[in-house]
Formats: sequence, structure tokens, C-alpha cells
Amino acid sequence: MDRILQHLMREASVRALSKGQGSFAHLTLMQEAALLAATYRVHPQPIFIVKPNLYQAQHLHAKLQTWLSDEETALFPSEESLRVEAIASSPEINVQKMETLSRLSAGKPMICVTHVGAALRHLPDPAYFRERTVKLSLNQRIEPKELAERLRVIGYAQVNRVDQPCCFAMRGGIVDVYPINTEAPLRIEFFDVEIESLRTFDLSSQRSVQTLDEVEIQPATDLLLTDAQIDRIVDKAEEALAREKNRRSIEEYEVLENNVQRDLDSIKNHIKENYLYRYTAYLDDNDSVFSYAKDPLIFISPIQDVKDHVHHLMEETVDYLQEKSQDQEALTTFSVFHDLNTVLATHRRIDFELFETHGKEMRFPLRDVHFPQEPLAQAVKLIDIERKRKHVILCLKDAEIKSVIDVLLTQKIPYTLSEKPLDEVGLMIVHEERDEGFELIDPPVLVLTSKELFQRHIPIGRYANKFKEAETLSTYQDLQVGDYVVHHQHGVGKYLGILTKEVEGVHRDFLHIVFRSDDQLFVPLEQFQLVRKFVSRDGVVPKLNKLGSNEWTKTKAKIKENVRDIADRLIALYATREKDIAYAFGPDSELQEEFEEEFEYPLTQDQAQAIQEIKDDMMRPKPMDRLLCGDVGFGKTEVAIRAAFKAVAEHKQVAFLCPTTVLSRQHYQTFLRRFANYPVNIRVLNRFVIESQVKEILHDVREGKVDILIGTHRILSKDVRFKDLGLLVIDEEQRFGVEHKEKIKEVKQSVHVLSLSATPIPRTLQMSLIGVRSLSQLETPPQNRLPVQTYVLHKNKGVIKEVIQRELARNGQVFYLFNNVSQIFSVAYQIKQDIPEAKVAVAHGQMHREEIEDVMYRFTNNEYNVLVCTTIVETGIDIPNANTIVIDQADTFGLSQLYQIKGRVGRSDRLAYAYLMYSPRKQLSEIAQKRLQSIKEFTELGSGYKIAMRDLTIRGAGEMLGDSQSGFIDTVGIDMYIELLSQAIQEKRSGIPYVEKEMAIKQNIQVDAYIPQTFAPQDFEKISLYQRIDKTDTEHELKKLQEEIIDLYGKLPRSVVLLFEKKRLELLIKDPRVASFKERKQNAELAFSVEWSKTVDGVKLFKMISDLSTTVTLKYTGGSIIVTLPKTGEWLTLAVSILERSAKLTPKGNSHAN
Repeated sequence: MDRILQHLMREASVRALSKGQGSFAHLTLMQEAALLAATYRVHPQPIFIVKPNLYQAQHLHAKLQTWLSDEETALFPSEESLRVEAIASSPEINVQKMETLSRLSAGKPMICVTHVGAALRHLPDPAYFRERTVKLSLNQRIEPKELAERLRVIGYAQVNRVDQPCCFAMRGGIVDVYPINTEAPLRIEFFDVEIESLRTFDLSSQRSVQTLDEVEIQPATDLLLTDAQIDRIVDKAEEALAREKNRRSIEEYEVLENNVQRDLDSIKNHIKENYLYRYTAYLDDNDSVFSYAKDPLIFISPIQDVKDHVHHLMEETVDYLQEKSQDQEALTTFSVFHDLNTVLATHRRIDFELFETHGKEMRFPLRDVHFPQEPLAQAVKLIDIERKRKHVILCLKDAEIKSVIDVLLTQKIPYTLSEKPLDEVGLMIVHEERDEGFELIDPPVLVLTSKELFQRHIPIGRYANKFKEAETLSTYQDLQVGDYVVHHQHGVGKYLGILTKEVEGVHRDFLHIVFRSDDQLFVPLEQFQLVRKFVSRDGVVPKLNKLGSNEWTKTKAKIKENVRDIADRLIALYATREKDIAYAFGPDSELQEEFEEEFEYPLTQDQAQAIQEIKDDMMRPKPMDRLLCGDVGFGKTEVAIRAAFKAVAEHKQVAFLCPTTVLSRQHYQTFLRRFANYPVNIRVLNRFVIESQVKEILHDVREGKVDILIGTHRILSKDVRFKDLGLLVIDEEQRFGVEHKEKIKEVKQSVHVLSLSATPIPRTLQMSLIGVRSLSQLETPPQNRLPVQTYVLHKNKGVIKEVIQRELARNGQVFYLFNNVSQIFSVAYQIKQDIPEAKVAVAHGQMHREEIEDVMYRFTNNEYNVLVCTTIVETGIDIPNANTIVIDQADTFGLSQLYQIKGRVGRSDRLAYAYLMYSPRKQLSEIAQKRLQSIKEFTELGSGYKIAMRDLTIRGAGEMLGDSQSGFIDTVGIDMYIELLSQAIQEKRSGIPYVEKEMAIKQNIQVDAYIPQTFAPQDFEKISLYQRIDKTDTEHELKKLQEEIIDLYGKLPRSVVLLFEKKRLELLIKDPRVASFKERKQNAELAFSVEWSKTVDGVKLFKMISDLSTTVTLKYTGGSIIVTLPKTGEWLTLAVSILERSAKLTPKGNSHAN
């Protein structure tokens, strides 16, 4: 579109605007973006555009990105409400805000979109912002603790492991930090107080990537105060506090004084709490985002809406601060935000009007296009008319270009794929993705896109998520003190931490576990494989076992008996399926490839793999029975759609079974949209379909005229008879009743079946079911999805009102989750009283099913904009227009419930919000406190996500194996349960009874090999390191691991080097050359095998050992060479060297040492 932009740049109105002259009115979003892009390109300079709210700012920014590069555009966002920000703020918004501030402070021209709440925000002086930047270079001398303090002052939080921006971690001689202004996190390695190495590292693997000579770390907070500003705040606040003494009772004043003094102490100590932002009201400067650019040109768009939002923001702030003052939590202050006119007084400013006022506004020669929605053949006829009087450009994807060209050739309409002058009529086709078309008035140019020709939504805007994508949960071993554990031999106990004990001059690390009756057990960390974390459903508290009793053995025996029945069932099912015969589909056709290319989003790797697995199954003459698990929004429907197309392409019918009417309607609309360009007859069958249509549908299904039938359990009825059913897709099979499941089983015998579930399944269970149950799992979230902004806060009537009004103001919808049926109608009534514009509906589990579906149907149709409901919204429903969810009494929900409930929003290109509220007066249980702490880290990267996923996988295991298994899982934990199930399956398949082997207790080599507290201060780090060292099977793996640990932690202390040497020796003595290794108090004895002793050249062996040490002795006894090493000095390293070097000796005859 550069040619269009260049043409617009020559417009007199655009050139005038770039000089700060003229104005426009009544601009659409498309026009505004094109106008601003052209204005910027005429004269690249700092340009700001102020929109009323964050939603409008984000949309304009996304539109600008279709015209300009990422370097030329920026978004400066902030929380839109001081009330919300003070309680909890969004990490994603903060990162984007500070990234933009960092870019602006570098002085490069760009066009920056912002909104009222961000534009009027107090910001640090730009010079001071630059001054607080931390600059580091190789060989620079700085104490690691001093660096940590400087990072803390500029907004970086200290964590155990860096996995997101704005945080740092310290380990050994290493400081890791993820600066706001770099693409990758940094690793700073010290030698004492000197920076020895600077390098970037990969967030997932944590391994170093690239070395650097120098780096800058810019502030991660805009709450940066100079000493003078802190003094002013303290003085002003204390003056205000003194004035309050006579206005309040003694008790009220004492509470207020304590709160204010706490805040002032935090400010003096540079603690970055969001609620402290209100104290900037005492500063007298006018620094704002506009201060970060030299002579910026500022557009206010549209001026009247911006003024209204300023007024609303000020009113809202006053209400909030008065409320805080009345609760003795804050002083009475009013002017936290800057005044708009004062901030703009010294800058060039242009106001865009909402409507034309005096006719002085300039005209813009580009307008939105209104192209009739017609089938492609008809649309091409309209294009033929237009191309004779205009320059028509079609911006399409490859597959769409092919479809259009086929029609053009059929209708003999000329076109070109090469550029022509804009003032030349004709038709040109280009490979370019744009979200919508437009029309240039002079010369007449018509641009059409996928939206106009194929009614397809192309996502725009490039959200670069610095926050790590959802992490696959690979281990449950993140042990915390107080967690329950399962000891392989002794059962369930409670983990109390790691103890380092010195025994006979040798340090060893032990897991400290307590059992029933306060029985204590100390497990050496080298034997950690005997212990695993107890993992069960959220909130389940297991019964502790007693040491020395046989109850654990009995428990395991009972569960073994139970899982044998499950193994029988699974094996029988597999055997039956192997005998059944189904239609074998052929390889993909060109039509299939064309259909798949039309999908507007890039596939994730998991989706691509699942699609291939499903197609492979469908091409076999055995009926497919595959379960596809994937989180809400991870793309299961698209996978199912491609399988359906494959079936239809070979003239087979498809049935898509849904658990609810609302879901059936939702899938029906999705299928209609995806199959719009293909002659596929798709029908829906549910209780909303009128009787006359039902008869017609049933007739057409029997005759084979319906290709895809989507519906509820109605399609399992006897009167629904398919002519040639090839594929059955079942959405959330576990939600169907017993009767329906039996009918599904009947259908499964001869057709391919794909089951979809939003509940994931544990990786270990997947592995044990290989060859018994076909599973595909989607674990990667879609690219560029803006995370749901999640807030955890005390229940607050003001916040509830504010967030609902904000969502309704952007024509959105709200879920209000309240899980108490007896009070749900009074909650709905209160919302209606507080927010008259809210159209409130109620849905709860005690209502009749049809009643619930009616409410959901109307909510989906936008007849209601606030739905007060119980957890019935937990799964399945997709309402892209609902992007705010308030969860009342969030502490009473399980993590997996909260995770899935939160997934109801954030399904479109709008920023979505989740507010998790709990009562400020409620005494929370320990479990609820832990849960809320996890929710605070509830982005797709924190432990909250991992715990939710863990809980979900347990639910997934229960659903798959039957609800009756949940009790057994709760008794022994998911890992032990799956281990017992795996053994049972192995036993049934092989026909050989499984004999449980005693877990080998490793030989304990007596050296001072352990991980000191100073090297790895966190218990879970120590456990992880011991685990990883233990799991290595080869010298090569061990060497790679040692390099990685040095990379992550810096230089290894002697005791950790010995830990690696000890493992090295353990690996070497497994060699068949070694007959035995014995360790005594004074020496260690290494006996080589008789076979090897016969073939080795004894003279060379003797010389090699003599070169290494003069204290080692060799003897030949019973046909075996025996090497004796005194346990002095570096005897362990010496033993390793002897074994490594002896392996390289060339066998020569039967020469032996005596």
C-alpha cells in the first residue's frame, strides 16, 4: 500500500496537517489511520494522538500498523482507573507503557497513540528517567548487591527465576535480569565485584545465547522520584496530616496516621506499590508522556469525547480518593492527574471534531468502502463493472487469489499481477493481507480484501508478547515446604525442607519428611527417586501414613486390583477396534490444501501435528477413536473442521455432536463461515429448529443431501439415519449422560470418531496409553493473543460499577460470576440499580436446562449485556463480545475452575479483563490464601497457570478413566496412580505378571559432594539439580549438564564439582570392564573384570597409573587386576582418570602386572 500512502502524502491537506495546520471531522478509524500515517511520512517527527480510552487507542494503533512499520508506531497505555490500578495493575500494560517510554526517551521520531488516562499521568522528568538507566560493561566493577539495589529502585522485582520482563534473579556469581528495553533477558556473571561476562539467554531453556560488551537497563516503573520530590511529598503529606488532626476522632486519626506513615516509609525506600501513585498529587511539575519528545505534534481525537473522558476520569478519581479518605486509608487529595489544557499549553495541537462544525474542516480523499456481500461469482461481476472506470486492487491470500482467478478466467475478465499507475483503470491482484478495503476518490481507486470478497476477518495489529508462552507442565516436583509427598516404600508424608548434615566429616543433603504420629524420615537427596510430590485435585488433603506399618502396602494392593479392571477395559476396547472395519480415506486433495490455506491464523505446531495424526488415522481401514485435548481457544475446532472437510471431500457425511443447544448453534455458525466458498450442505438440529424444518433435514440426511449435521443429542435419535456416515465429532463427551454414551458406542463401531475435550491429560498418562487410546494434545496458545488482564482484589462496589460501565461503554458484554443461587437475584437487582444501562440476565444450575439455554441464547444474541451466573459458564461457550468477567468470592473456587472460567473472555481482538474478588473481612483458609497467591501469578507463565494446568490434567485423567477413579487418585496421588495403571496395562498386554523391583539404593561414595546453600538457596533448585545429575546416563550428557549449570550459576564450588565427579565415577563403574568398586575407610578398591584383565596390556596400564600417581598400587588376583587408591587428596578425580584412560588402552596379548 506504499503507492497509496505516497499519493496521500502529496495531498495539500495532509501536508498542511504535518505543519500543524488545519483540522478534520467525522473521520472513521480507517480514514484516521491513513491520514496520520501519511502525515507522519510527509515529515517524520514525534506525533501523539490522544484517544478517549484504551480500547480506542489500541484499535487505532493496530490500524496504523497496517500502514507503518513497528519502528514508526507505538502505543502508550495505562490503567484507565486509579481505583483499579491502586489495587492491582496489569503486567502486560506496564511492560508496553515502559517500553514505549524507553523508546521515546531515545529521541527517535514516531507516531505514538495514547488515551486520556495515560496522557494525563504524572511521569518522571525525562532527564531523571535517563539518569536512572543502569549502564553496564565488561570489566566494570560493581558489587552484585549494589546492582540488585539499583534494579529494585527502578522497578525490577527480585524472583527465583527470570521468566518475564521487569524482574531479576541472583544465583551464585550470576545476576539475571529481563530489561524493559531489550528483546531478550540478560545474564551478568561476576568474578568477585568485576563483570566477567555479559550475555543474553533464552527464556525457555535458560541457556546463554549471545555475548555482549555493554548493555543499558532502563527503568521498569514510571513511579521514579528524585530525592527532592520525595522530600516534597513527605513535607506536603505531613502538613495535610496535621490538618486532619482536628477533623477526625482520635481513633480515626491514629488509623490514618499509621496508614500515611506506612506509605511515606515505602516512598522513602523506593517501594513500587501502585497505590502510592496518588502521592504524585503533591508534586508541582507537569511532566507527562509529551515531555519525552522534542516539539511534538499532538492530535486530540475526537475533542468532545476526550473532554468527556477527562471529566469522567476526574470525577471517578475524586470519588475514589474521598472513599479512601473516609476509610482512613488516605489523605484527601483531588488533582492526581494533570489538567489537559495545562499539559498541552506549550505544544502544537490539532483537535479532530466528531462532527463538522463551521465547514472549515478539510476533506480527506480516502473513504471506507461499502461492497455488497455476494457469492464470489456475483462479486466478480461487480468488480468487472468497477474496473472499467476505476483502478481496482484486490489484496488477498494465495488460496483466495487462486479462487478469484478461476472465476475471472471463467468470466473472461482481464487482470494483471503487476503494478500499474493508479490513474489507469483496470484490475490488479496483489498478495497482501489487509483487514478491510477502502476507496480513493481522486484518482478513483478501489481496494478490496478478504473481508469484502470472502467475508473473512483478518486479524490486524502485531502484539509482541514478551511474556513467555504457556509452559508445558513437565514436572510436578516444585516442592515447597509443607507439601505432601509420596515415598515409594513408606507412603504419604509431609515435606519439611532440605537439611544439610555432616556425618563423619562428609556433608550430605537430606529430604526431611514427617509421617503420622510425628515419625521422622531423612532421605538422602541422592535417593530422591524414592520420593515424589503428592499431586491430587485442588484442595484435597491426604491422610498421612505411619512408618513401619503395612497400611501403605495394603492401599497399593487395593488400587492395583482396581486399575487391573480399567486395564482390561482399555485393552478389550483396543482389541475390538482392531477387528472393526471403517472406510479408509485417501491422501489430501488439492481442494483440501486450498481449503486449509484459507484459514486466517497461522497453525500452532501442536495443531499441525494433531491434524496429521487425525488424517493418518482416517486413512487406515480401522475406525479412528482419537481424543483431542486442548485448552479453550487453542484451536480444537479448526482441527475438527479440517477432518470434516476431508470426509466431505470423499462424499462421506459428518455428524458433529454437541452437549448444549448454544454450543451447537455456535459450531454451526463457525462451520458455515469456514465452508462459505464450497458447495457443502451444513445443517443444524436442535430444539430451536421448527418441526417442518426438522422433517426436511431428516429426509435430506437419509438421502445424503446433508454433508455435515451439527446438533445436540437429538442427532442420536432413532429417526436420524445417515446415508453414508464417515466421521463423528463429539464435543465434550464426558458431559453426555449414560444413555447417550451407550448410543455413541454403537455408532463408534464402524465410523471414524474424533472426541474433543477442553481438559488436558497428564503427559505420563498419555505415555502409558500409547497403543491403547489415541491421544492428541494442544498445549501451545495461539500467537499474538493479548493475555487476559487478570486482577485479584478485595470486593469493592466502586470497582464493580466502574468495570461494568467501561465494558458497556465499548458495546461489550459482562459475565458476573456469583456461585450462590439463594442470593443471585439480589446481586443482579443491585447491578441493575447501580447501572441503569445494564440489561441484566440470570442463569444458574437449578434452572431448567431449556431455561438456561434460552438465557444463553439471548445473551449470545446481545439481547442482554450483563449475565449474572454460576459456574455453568465454565466450559464451552464462546461469546467474543463478552470481554469482562467479574468473579465474586474467587477464593472459594478451585484453580482449574478459575482458569477455565477466565477462558470465557479474551476470545476476540479486544483487550479482556478478569476481576477476581474476595471479601476484605473474610478470614481465608491456608488453601485459599495459597490459591489466591497463585492466581496473582495467573498469566500464561506463572506458577498459577502451572498449578491450574496440573489440576486440570487430574480432572482430565478422572474424566477419561471414569469418575470413580477420583477417590483412588486422592489416596495415592496422580503419579503413583498412573504408575500402577501403567504396570497393569503392561501386564495385560504382555501376559507376564508384573514383578515390582525394589528401587536400587545407590552406592554411597564418601566424599564431601553436596550443593551448598550459597550456591542454590532455594530447595526446589537443589532438588532439581540433584534430579538432573542423577538422570544423566552418559559422560556426554553429564558434561553438557555441567556446562549448563556453570552457565546458569557461574563458577562451581568445590563440593558441586565433586558431585559431578561422583556421578562420573558412578557411570564409569557400570562399564562391563569393572567387576566391582569397594570403598573402605582408608582406601578404595577397583577390580577389573577377568575378561578385560586378560586382554589389556598390563605394562601400559602400570605406566599410565604411575604417571597419574605414585601412591596407587596394582595387583593381580584370581585373574582380575585390582587397583587400590588411598583416600587422600583428590582420590575421586584420580579414580575417574584411571577408568577413563584405561578404556583407551589397546589390548595387547596377555601381559599382566603382578
